[in-house]
Amino acid sequence: MTVTSMMSGPGEGTLADEPCGLPRHPVHHSLGTDTWNEQYSRPEGALDAVMLFLSFPDAAPRSAPAEIAADYFPATTDFFLRASYGAFRLDADIGKRWVEMPRPSSAYGIQRDWAPDMRAAYLQDALAALEPEVEFGAYDIVYLVADPDAPGVDSDATKVVNFQQPLKVGDAEVRRVVTLFEGRPPDRNVLAHETGHVFDLPDLYNRPDSGHGDWDTHVGDWDVMGSQFGLAPEPFGWHKWKLGWLDSAHVSCVRAGGTSLHTIQPLGAPLDPGGARGDTRMVVVRTASDEALVLEARTPVGNDVHACTQGVLLYRVRADIASAQGPVEVLDGHPDTGACHGRSVQPELADAPLGAGESYWLADEGIRVEVGDRTAAGGWQVKVIRE
Repeated sequence: MTVTSMMSGPGEGTLADEPCGLPRHPVHHSLGTDTWNEQYSRPEGALDAVMLFLSFPDAAPRSAPAEIAADYFPATTDFFLRASYGAFRLDADIGKRWVEMPRPSSAYGIQRDWAPDMRAAYLQDALAALEPEVEFGAYDIVYLVADPDAPGVDSDATKVVNFQQPLKVGDAEVRRVVTLFEGRPPDRNVLAHETGHVFDLPDLYNRPDSGHGDWDTHVGDWDVMGSQFGLAPEPFGWHKWKLGWLDSAHVSCVRAGGTSLHTIQPLGAPLDPGGARGDTRMVVVRTASDEALVLEARTPVGNDVHACTQGVLLYRVRADIASAQGPVEVLDGHPDTGACHGRSVQPELADAPLGAGESYWLADEGIRVEVGDRTAAGGWQVKVIRE
């Protein structure tokens, strides 16, 4: 069995023909919006998941499967319901018992940078043990939970594993699994983060070359794909556009030079079902063939209820940059200050949004963003001046 963290080959199916969209590139989890990679599930309507539990001969589980499942559901279902404005529901069936692996937990070398042959052995044994327990073909997403108290289980190893070729399990084909090695309680929003990869979303954190250092310099607390511990984990508007939860009616596209005025509604607030054309959630300025500047309003609502600052957030998107290489960069509207020290994963970016009366100048692009007053409906007035 061969496994890899990469998927190859673009799929078809137009998502957005808006001039401010970006073309999808053959890099891992590209943020292009013009097509959808059909190798990934679309998060629309309802998808069915199954959570299965693996024990080992060298440890007796201390928790029941239902207790562990309660760490993840319904919280993860609720996260996606809020993020998608109710357009997507994740339903999960929960395994009722522990299924024992044939080898001790220490035999698999479980760790973050897992040796491919050891990881393949783990997955081979896991799926073989589970085949009599479940009909894999009935599910869109498979979560494999290892006994968190087994001595060889490393909580840093949690990740999505993609197969270069779909793996046959009985009559079903399995394309990817989410392997959970979390302790209890697990990292906050870890399952929402990993499930985001199942929908072709990239890692937004910065992984230092040495593995030691600051991981959160690209986006800080903003977006669950940056950090599952973030105070403002609502997915970026760009991610919602890519996934189909927002469409071009919610995007105000700055196509030419001059001055344009916009009113942006808070990203996490419910959509207006009767007035999408007046319900702008993003302002997008195409700055290069593969790059765009995005403006969106973030407030402490929805998944961002614990955010400690609010305002108009600016960030760059690059469709030609792979996952974990910096496809999104938050622009710091207050570079000399920080916020939420002791709670934020990156206090320097926690106060990145611009407030009323503040502005940001992007000299290289010749773009100035000015934030005006709040509207009676809670939106933010912004002016974009493009040379």
